Amino acid sequence: MTRRALPATVAAILLVTNLFVFSNSEAQILTTQKDVEAELRVQWMEMKRSTPQHPSQRVQRFVQCIAYAIIDVIPEEFQGLNWEIIVFDDEARNAMVTPEGKIAVFSGLLEVADTANELAAVLGHEVAHLTEDHVKERVRRSVGTGIFGALGGGLTGVQSQEAAQVVFQMPFQREQEREADLVGMTYMALAGYNPASALSLWRDMGGARSQRPPEWLSTHPDPEYRMSDMAKNLAPALTTYNESLDVGIRPLCRL
Repeated sequence: MTRRALPATVAAILLVTNLFVFSNSEAQILTTQKDVEAELRVQWMEMKRSTPQHPSQRVQRFVQCIAYAIIDVIPEEFQGLNWEIIVFDDEARNAMVTPEGKIAVFSGLLEVADTANELAAVLGHEVAHLTEDHVKERVRRSVGTGIFGALGGGLTGVQSQEAAQVVFQMPFQREQEREADLVGMTYMALAGYNPASALSLWRDMGGARSQRPPEWLSTHPDPEYRMSDMAKNLAPALTTYNESLDVGIRPLCRL
Protein backbone atom coordinates (compact mmCIF):
# COMPACT_ATOMS: atom_id res chain seq x y z
CA MET A 1 0.00 0.00 0.00
CA THR A 2 1.05 3.60 -0.36
CA ARG A 3 2.65 5.31 2.59
CA ARG A 4 0.14 8.16 2.80
CA ALA A 5 -2.46 8.20 5.59
CA LEU A 6 -5.47 6.03 4.89
CA PRO A 7 -8.95 7.53 5.27
CA ALA A 8 -10.11 7.21 8.86
CA THR A 9 -12.86 4.69 8.11
CA VAL A 10 -10.49 2.53 6.08
CA ALA A 11 -7.95 2.58 8.88
CA ALA A 12 -10.65 1.72 11.37
CA ILE A 13 -11.87 -1.37 9.56
CA LEU A 14 -8.30 -2.49 8.99
CA LEU A 15 -7.71 -2.23 12.71
CA VAL A 16 -10.75 -4.30 13.57
CA THR A 17 -10.17 -6.79 10.76
CA ASN A 18 -6.54 -7.43 11.63
CA LEU A 19 -6.78 -7.38 15.41
CA PHE A 20 -10.35 -7.99 16.60
CA VAL A 21 -9.42 -5.56 19.41
CA PHE A 22 -11.21 -2.71 21.18
CA SER A 23 -10.05 -0.68 24.15
CA ASN A 24 -11.40 1.86 26.59
CA SER A 25 -8.56 2.18 29.04
CA GLU A 26 -6.46 -0.78 27.92
CA ALA A 27 -6.36 -3.36 25.14
CA GLN A 28 -8.92 -6.11 25.43
CA ILE A 29 -9.58 -9.03 23.13
CA LEU A 30 -13.20 -9.27 22.10
CA THR A 31 -14.68 -12.22 23.91
CA THR A 32 -17.12 -13.69 21.40
CA GLN A 33 -17.36 -14.21 17.68
CA LYS A 34 -20.73 -12.44 17.83
CA ASP A 35 -19.02 -9.29 19.16
CA VAL A 36 -16.43 -9.42 16.39
CA GLU A 37 -19.00 -9.89 13.65
CA ALA A 38 -21.20 -7.08 14.98
CA GLU A 39 -18.34 -4.56 15.02
CA LEU A 40 -17.10 -5.62 11.59
CA ARG A 41 -20.58 -5.07 10.17
CA VAL A 42 -20.64 -1.57 11.62
CA GLN A 43 -17.18 -0.70 10.32
CA TRP A 44 -17.87 -2.17 6.87
CA MET A 45 -21.10 -0.18 6.59
CA GLU A 46 -19.27 2.98 7.66
CA MET A 47 -16.54 2.33 5.13
CA LYS A 48 -19.10 1.94 2.36
CA ARG A 49 -20.79 5.16 3.47
CA SER A 50 -17.72 7.35 3.76
CA THR A 51 -15.20 5.95 1.27
CA PRO A 52 -15.90 6.58 -2.44
CA GLN A 53 -16.39 3.51 -4.55
CA HIS A 54 -14.81 3.18 -7.96
CA PRO A 55 -17.22 4.90 -10.39
CA SER A 56 -16.89 2.29 -13.17
CA GLN A 57 -19.40 -0.53 -12.92
CA ARG A 58 -17.33 -2.44 -15.47
CA VAL A 59 -14.40 -2.39 -13.04
CA GLN A 60 -16.63 -3.42 -10.15
CA ARG A 61 -18.07 -6.36 -12.11
CA PHE A 62 -14.61 -7.40 -13.33
CA VAL A 63 -13.15 -7.60 -9.82
CA GLN A 64 -16.27 -9.28 -8.47
CA CYS A 65 -16.14 -11.88 -11.23
CA ILE A 66 -12.57 -12.84 -10.34
CA ALA A 67 -13.26 -12.84 -6.61
CA TYR A 68 -16.23 -15.17 -6.98
CA ALA A 69 -14.20 -17.48 -9.20
CA ILE A 70 -11.74 -17.80 -6.29
CA ILE A 71 -14.51 -18.19 -3.73
CA ASP A 72 -16.05 -21.02 -5.72
CA VAL A 73 -12.97 -23.21 -5.18
CA ILE A 74 -12.16 -22.58 -1.51
CA PRO A 75 -13.33 -25.02 1.21
CA GLU A 76 -17.13 -25.20 1.46
CA GLU A 77 -17.20 -23.93 5.03
CA PHE A 78 -15.99 -20.55 3.76
CA GLN A 79 -18.05 -20.46 0.58
CA GLY A 80 -21.17 -19.93 2.67
CA LEU A 81 -20.03 -16.60 4.08
CA ASN A 82 -22.03 -13.51 3.16
CA TRP A 83 -19.48 -12.37 0.58
CA GLU A 84 -19.45 -8.81 -0.72
CA ILE A 85 -16.80 -7.39 -3.05
CA ILE A 86 -16.28 -3.65 -3.55
CA VAL A 87 -13.59 -1.65 -5.35
CA PHE A 88 -12.93 1.56 -3.42
CA ASP A 89 -11.59 4.63 -5.16
CA ASP A 90 -8.39 5.04 -3.19
CA GLU A 91 -4.76 5.12 -4.31
CA ALA A 92 -3.62 2.51 -1.78
CA ARG A 93 -2.09 -0.51 -3.53
CA ASN A 94 -3.85 -2.99 -1.33
CA ALA A 95 -6.74 -5.36 -0.80
CA MET A 96 -8.25 -6.93 2.29
CA VAL A 97 -10.68 -9.67 3.25
CA THR A 98 -12.59 -9.60 6.51
CA PRO A 99 -13.49 -12.76 8.42
CA GLU A 100 -17.13 -12.16 7.43
CA GLY A 101 -16.31 -12.37 3.73
CA LYS A 102 -16.16 -8.68 2.84
CA ILE A 103 -13.50 -7.95 0.23
CA ALA A 104 -12.17 -4.44 -0.32
CA VAL A 105 -9.92 -3.75 -3.28
CA PHE A 106 -8.40 -0.29 -3.43
CA SER A 107 -8.17 1.12 -6.94
CA GLY A 108 -4.45 1.87 -6.63
CA LEU A 109 -3.85 -1.87 -6.65
CA LEU A 110 -5.26 -2.09 -10.17
CA GLU A 111 -2.35 0.01 -11.42
CA VAL A 112 0.02 -2.89 -10.72
CA ALA A 113 -2.34 -5.89 -10.69
CA ASP A 114 -3.57 -4.89 -14.12
CA THR A 115 -4.48 -8.30 -15.54
CA ALA A 116 -7.09 -10.84 -14.46
CA ASN A 117 -4.38 -13.35 -13.57
CA GLU A 118 -2.47 -10.89 -11.38
CA LEU A 119 -5.61 -9.74 -9.61
CA ALA A 120 -6.50 -13.38 -9.01
CA ALA A 121 -3.09 -13.78 -7.36
CA VAL A 122 -3.86 -10.94 -4.94
CA LEU A 123 -7.34 -12.19 -4.12
CA GLY A 124 -6.17 -15.77 -3.77
CA HIS A 125 -3.47 -14.67 -1.33
CA GLU A 126 -5.81 -12.54 0.78
CA VAL A 127 -8.55 -15.17 0.91
CA ALA A 128 -5.91 -17.72 1.92
CA HIS A 129 -5.09 -15.59 4.97
CA LEU A 130 -8.75 -16.03 5.93
CA THR A 131 -9.08 -19.73 5.22
CA GLU A 132 -5.76 -20.56 6.92
CA ASP A 133 -6.79 -18.69 10.11
CA HIS A 134 -3.82 -16.32 10.05
CA VAL A 135 -5.80 -13.30 11.28
CA LYS A 136 -6.63 -14.84 14.64
CA GLU A 137 -3.05 -15.98 15.03
CA ARG A 138 -1.87 -12.42 14.50
CA VAL A 139 -4.29 -11.23 17.17
CA ARG A 140 -2.56 -13.39 19.73
CA ARG A 141 0.89 -12.31 18.57
CA SER A 142 -0.02 -8.61 18.53
CA VAL A 143 -1.39 -8.63 22.04
CA GLY A 144 1.49 -10.76 23.29
CA THR A 145 4.11 -8.29 22.06
CA GLY A 146 2.53 -5.41 23.94
CA ILE A 147 2.00 -3.32 20.83
CA PHE A 148 -0.58 -1.15 22.58
CA GLY A 149 1.89 -0.12 25.22
CA ALA A 150 4.34 0.77 22.48
CA LEU A 151 1.75 3.11 21.01
CA GLY A 152 2.00 5.27 24.10
CA GLY A 153 -1.24 4.54 25.86
CA GLY A 154 -4.62 2.90 25.45
CA LEU A 155 -6.69 3.24 22.32
CA THR A 156 -10.16 4.69 22.36
CA GLY A 157 -12.46 2.42 20.38
CA VAL A 158 -11.27 2.41 16.78
CA GLN A 159 -10.77 6.16 16.58
CA SER A 160 -6.99 6.29 16.44
CA GLN A 161 -5.98 6.39 12.78
CA GLU A 162 -2.26 6.41 13.54
CA ALA A 163 -2.60 3.39 15.81
CA ALA A 164 -4.58 1.58 13.13
CA GLN A 165 -1.81 2.17 10.63
CA VAL A 166 0.83 0.84 13.02
CA VAL A 167 -1.24 -2.27 13.66
CA PHE A 168 -1.91 -2.79 9.95
CA GLN A 169 1.79 -2.47 9.19
CA MET A 170 2.58 -5.24 11.63
CA PRO A 171 3.41 -8.15 9.30
CA PHE A 172 2.08 -11.63 9.31
CA GLN A 173 4.78 -14.08 10.26
CA ARG A 174 6.92 -15.05 7.28
CA GLU A 175 5.64 -18.62 7.36
CA GLN A 176 2.07 -17.32 7.26
CA GLU A 177 2.88 -15.19 4.23
CA ARG A 178 4.54 -18.16 2.57
CA GLU A 179 1.51 -20.31 3.28
CA ALA A 180 -0.86 -17.65 1.93
CA ASP A 181 1.26 -17.37 -1.22
CA LEU A 182 1.23 -21.12 -1.87
CA VAL A 183 -2.41 -21.70 -0.91
CA GLY A 184 -3.38 -18.62 -2.90
CA MET A 185 -1.61 -19.98 -5.98
CA THR A 186 -3.56 -23.22 -5.57
CA TYR A 187 -6.85 -21.31 -5.33
CA MET A 188 -6.17 -19.29 -8.46
CA ALA A 189 -5.07 -22.42 -10.33
CA LEU A 190 -8.25 -24.25 -9.33
CA ALA A 191 -10.21 -21.26 -10.64
CA GLY A 192 -8.40 -21.41 -13.98
CA TYR A 193 -5.93 -18.57 -13.48
CA ASN A 194 -2.26 -19.04 -14.29
CA PRO A 195 -0.33 -19.19 -10.99
CA ALA A 196 2.86 -18.06 -12.74
CA SER A 197 1.26 -14.61 -12.79
CA ALA A 198 1.80 -14.39 -9.04
CA LEU A 199 5.52 -14.02 -9.73
CA SER A 200 5.04 -11.25 -12.27
CA LEU A 201 2.68 -9.48 -9.87
CA TRP A 202 5.25 -9.30 -7.09
CA ARG A 203 7.93 -8.24 -9.54
CA ASP A 204 5.68 -5.36 -10.60
CA MET A 205 4.77 -4.56 -7.00
CA GLY A 206 8.45 -4.38 -6.10
CA GLY A 207 9.15 -2.03 -8.99
CA ALA A 208 6.21 0.16 -8.04
CA ARG A 209 7.68 0.87 -4.61
CA SER A 210 10.52 3.26 -5.28
CA GLN A 211 10.84 4.04 -1.59
CA ARG A 212 9.92 0.75 -0.03
CA PRO A 213 10.08 0.59 3.79
CA PRO A 214 12.34 -1.91 5.56
CA GLU A 215 10.94 -5.43 5.39
CA TRP A 216 10.24 -5.64 9.09
CA LEU A 217 7.92 -2.60 8.84
CA SER A 218 6.09 -3.89 5.79
CA THR A 219 2.90 -5.92 5.60
CA HIS A 220 4.55 -8.41 3.23
CA PRO A 221 7.99 -9.97 2.78
CA ASP A 222 10.46 -8.55 0.31
CA PRO A 223 9.26 -9.16 -3.29
CA GLU A 224 12.54 -10.80 -4.34
CA TYR A 225 12.32 -13.32 -1.48
CA ARG A 226 8.67 -13.86 -2.27
CA MET A 227 9.26 -14.51 -5.97
CA SER A 228 12.12 -16.90 -5.26
CA ASP A 229 10.05 -18.94 -2.83
CA MET A 230 7.02 -19.07 -5.12
CA ALA A 231 9.19 -20.11 -8.09
CA LYS A 232 10.49 -23.07 -6.09
CA ASN A 233 6.91 -24.18 -5.41
CA LEU A 234 5.28 -23.29 -8.71
CA ALA A 235 5.23 -26.77 -10.29
CA PRO A 236 2.34 -28.22 -8.23
CA ALA A 237 0.21 -25.13 -8.84
CA LEU A 238 0.91 -25.33 -12.58
CA THR A 239 -0.16 -28.97 -12.55
CA THR A 240 -3.41 -27.96 -10.86
CA TYR A 241 -3.86 -25.14 -13.38
CA ASN A 242 -3.42 -27.50 -16.34
CA GLU A 243 -5.87 -29.95 -14.79
CA SER A 244 -8.40 -27.13 -14.45
CA LEU A 245 -7.99 -26.25 -18.11
CA ASP A 246 -8.34 -29.91 -19.08
CA VAL A 247 -11.77 -30.13 -17.46
CA GLY A 248 -12.92 -26.91 -19.09
CA ILE A 249 -12.46 -24.40 -16.27
CA ARG A 250 -11.70 -21.20 -18.14
CA PRO A 251 -12.46 -17.84 -16.48
CA LEU A 252 -14.79 -15.56 -18.40
CA CYS A 253 -14.03 -12.36 -16.47
CA ARG A 254 -13.39 -9.52 -18.89
CA LEU A 255 -12.87 -5.82 -18.32
